[in-house]
Amino acid sequence: MKATEVMTTPFISVGPELSVKEAALVLLDHRIAAAPVLEHGALIGMVSELDLLWGDVIADPRAHLAPVPQQPGGARTVADVMTRDVVAMPIDTDTADLLSHMRSANVRSIPIVEGDRVVGIVARRDLLRSFVRADAEILSELRIRLRDALADGDCWGLRVAAGIAWLRPLDGSSPDHALALSVAGSVPGVLHARIEPAPPDPDVGSTPQSPR
Repeated sequence: MKATEVMTTPFISVGPELSVKEAALVLLDHRIAAAPVLEHGALIGMVSELDLLWGDVIADPRAHLAPVPQQPGGARTVADVMTRDVVAMPIDTDTADLLSHMRSANVRSIPIVEGDRVVGIVARRDLLRSFVRADAEILSELRIRLRDALADGDCWGLRVAAGIAWLRPLDGSSPDHALALSVAGSVPGVLHARIEPAPPDPDVGSTPQSPR
């Protein structure tokens, strides 16, 4: 499954000149945890809820027994608090790689780029949404993708259970297993794709009964 299949587009962005409170309202109004910062269309950073809070909320010394550590003060704009070292990923990035980077870098969202242009953003919620798709919805899309991608796409019996796609070659067919599994694995919501053996022929291996 590629980034283009789960990313949010169009996406919400902010400019570096926006005040921290204005940026906070943007995040709240759109119910997002972070937004890319664009200047003349170019990605120059990311700003998150935590960035905005750290730059604008000053600790109350009356609520602490120990002296309050010095916090950055006077932050007025997004440029003052945004994260500048941002990793953006191309549109053909596998969602497994997106998730791996989110975990290792502890980020909530990743900008998706085509060349030097941001075309979307993938947040943890986008990945979670694809994870919980209904089996019937997954099955419908799986049928369409197999027919579109493979010449023998109609040579499969299909079922989806708990996000696992089972593919069974129809009687007399010998479709490309590896390619079909690859297509099935690209469907959003498919956790695993597996080949299901055809049920045994009840006439094979049976012992004929003697006539009475």
